[in-house]
Amino acid sequence: MPIRMRSRFAFWIAGVYLATGLAAWTLPLIAKPGESLAGVYIAMLAFPWSTVLVWLMDGLGIDSMVFSFSFLLLGLVANTAILYAVIAWVTGKIG
Repeated sequence: MPIRMRSRFAFWIAGVYLATGLAAWTLPLIAKPGESLAGVYIAMLAFPWSTVLVWLMDGLGIDSMVFSFSFLLLGLVANTAILYAVIAWVTGKIG
């Protein structure tokens, strides 16, 4: 059963956000080794989940790049879903 789109506008805004986030997610993977600020963009787009990641990694003693990138990707997807739901709700109330 296909997912029903409530708002085409919300779909496009969430799609642009997700595409920007995926580009930011790949930036640290293709950056030169000396570029320490390459991950700032994904950390900003995955906020507040990026702060949860720091607490989780400190609490569990995990120091894994794979875990960090996976968690940030999940945070990005969660933010995209929240963004879509909020915009669809607002445009449904206005329209």
